Amino acid sequence: MVFAIASNLSITLAWWTGTLFTIVSVLCIIYMFGLRKWSDIVRHRREAVNEKWEAPLYQITVVEEPKPKKEPQQAYKLTAADKKDVLQTYIEQGRFDPVEPLPKEELPHFLFIWNYLHESLRGISKDRLNGLAHDLHLEGRTYRMLRGRNLKNRILAINTFGNLRERQAYEEIRKLAYTQDPIISLWAWRALFRIDFDETLDKHFSMMAARTDWSPTFVAKILLELDRDLISEPLVRLVGESFERKIEERQMARLISYLTVAHIAAFSPLIDRILNESSQNEVLIACLRLVKSDESLGRVRELIESERWEVRLQVVQTLGRLGHDEDVALLIEALNDLDWWVRYRAASALLIMPSVTEEQIADLAENLPNEFARDILRQVIAENRLLCFNQTSSSILSK
Repeated sequence: MVFAIASNLSITLAWWTGTLFTIVSVLCIIYMFGLRKWSDIVRHRREAVNEKWEAPLYQITVVEEPKPKKEPQQAYKLTAADKKDVLQTYIEQGRFDPVEPLPKEELPHFLFIWNYLHESLRGISKDRLNGLAHDLHLEGRTYRMLRGRNLKNRILAINTFGNLRERQAYEEIRKLAYTQDPIISLWAWRALFRIDFDETLDKHFSMMAARTDWSPTFVAKILLELDRDLISEPLVRLVGESFERKIEERQMARLISYLTVAHIAAFSPLIDRILNESSQNEVLIACLRLVKSDESLGRVRELIESERWEVRLQVVQTLGRLGHDEDVALLIEALNDLDWWVRYRAASALLIMPSVTEEQIADLAENLPNEFARDILRQVIAENRLLCFNQTSSSILSK
């Protein structure tokens, strides 16, 4: 009797388990087809919006040549009734298309096209796009997108306000720039510069030093969009202050790398100072990439003895870039380095040294005592010959 009850319970449990898994599987299949259907709907809607607005947006952004002025004529002042009749006639003839508000479901797709064109164009075309956005009364609905939960729509709204230079949205976007979300905050920081450059540079420029979660590539892209003459001194000052505060090594190295967007004359003294005072490997590597003068040449030569191969690699590249005759011996010695990349870069640097001839390179490739040094030098020589041959062949075939 006990065995029969236990058997019935096992069968019942197995049946319900199978039924439950079947229901879950069916729901997953339905959900998958629902997602596919929704994806198709969104795609068709996007294509319809593109087809609807492609030609009008192109016409708006095309700058027409100014027409020659005609002789002034005495104008007839239309009455209100005349204006109404003329407008109605134009609409009936298809010569005037009144601007209608965008449907809610079309707004994100339109803003995507609008922002894409805005990022691609310069000059008066941007003003015309902004004029269209104001005519369509996009500001109110864009605010709703900004306050929504959809990440893509929020970024789209932030970028739209940035391109519109919407001053009324500055405070709300400023709050987003200080949120924990690294994506939202970085896009908001970019929009702040477009809305009010002076205030953002004065009050919020230092955010880039505090946000370790921001994408260095995107930060560099934003800095490249700004006026180099205006950001060079604030950027150098920020890097110097961060070095004084002894911030985390990787973040310090990132800040130094951003100096590539500043004027060389502005950052060179700071680079020389950090290079001589710092012992952090990532910071040293970032500084070595930016050495443009002989002020720190002594320190650069010292670092050829560094324990880290990454530092030695950057040293040989820096010595090759500066091109001093006194460093040829150091580069030849670096051909014996235990790391392959250091040997390879040292050989490449030797080939571009002004005082080293092809005969000297060939002699070194045959007579160096270290087999690895000879091999790496021969490899670099062969690569350069192949590169020259390919360039010559391409120029001949193009004629």
